[in-house]
Amino acid sequence: MRGYRYEALDGVRGLAAQVVLVSHALGMAFPHLTGSAAGATEWVGRLAVMVFFSLSGFVIATSLTRLIAVDRRRFLLPYAVHRIARIWPPLILAILITFAVGAIGHAGLPLLTRTGEPYRLDVIVFLRGITLTFGPGDATFVIDRALWSLRQEVYLYGVAALAALAVVGRGGWRIFGAAAVLGLVALTANRFFYLQSLALFSAGAGAALFGGDPRLRALAGSTLLWPGTILALLVPLAFAGMPGFIDAQSEHPAFLAYQAALGLPFALCLLRLATREGADARGFERLSGTAAFSYTLYVIHVPVMTLIFSLRAYMEWAPGLGGTLATLAVALALTEALSFGAALVVERPRFFRAVLFRALSLAGLWRSAPATATT
Repeated sequence: MRGYRYEALDGVRGLAAQVVLVSHALGMAFPHLTGSAAGATEWVGRLAVMVFFSLSGFVIATSLTRLIAVDRRRFLLPYAVHRIARIWPPLILAILITFAVGAIGHAGLPLLTRTGEPYRLDVIVFLRGITLTFGPGDATFVIDRALWSLRQEVYLYGVAALAALAVVGRGGWRIFGAAAVLGLVALTANRFFYLQSLALFSAGAGAALFGGDPRLRALAGSTLLWPGTILALLVPLAFAGMPGFIDAQSEHPAFLAYQAALGLPFALCLLRLATREGADARGFERLSGTAAFSYTLYVIHVPVMTLIFSLRAYMEWAPGLGGTLATLAVALALTEALSFGAALVVERPRFFRAVLFRALSLAGLWRSAPATATT
């Protein structure tokens, strides 16, 4: 779409997943960390998640546009198939790993979860996990806390599809799409980070949809874009040592508004990487290989590392700072290796798309070959 190149954007996705991994690993290795170090670690992890939201908006907008161009009356079904094939295989693996770790916890290993709350393991909890409707007391909620953002991302996929229906649908479908979008936004407006993720996602989508505008491309090509964006990301670190900084990221209205506003420079940076050849784009392109297992890494890293650090504490292995650093290195290496290997099976969206379309064809719900779309 519009001549966009996605190799650099793949590098952004892979790097963001790695940043989330390291920030969570540091939090587990040094749970009693306070002050500026704790605040900075939390802020950097939050930034990586915010990048995911903007990047998803950019990619989903291009995917929807291509599907609509093929058949504007039947784009919703292939769109849903593309999303399911991408997200749910790694998600199901994550829930299975979470249940395995949770079972070990119930068998006697004290799990070092963030809240330390008790949790349930049963069929209903499993179903709520794979449908992202989990809540407090579920193993998924307690053990794999990173899934909060995936739930919001899936919500954004739905909002994007309904918004597209409101634009290209006919008659009552257009009204339904618009009403559904307004209803979903109103329903989630007071929930944690939903409006912020919507703003970040919308900024990325807007950059993709209007990226052909010369004025927008001029902004994306400005020499001030990277310095200005980096400065905007660093400003909050001046307050990282203040009491309540971590809580303020999720609770203070002005800070939440600031995070939503970061969608604008994020979106321009993504447009720049997708349209211009330069040292920055080439640098991110070198990281594009990490995107091949980024979703798997994102959804399984917390339960895997929770198990490793819990075992170390229970068995009293490797005491002291040296032991902590060694455990941190082992946890990172094992999580990376497991994610890479698992992704060879579960991060195969083309294969799973073909399976789903074949099943739909056998059921008489799909009669033509689906259009090719990006991730």
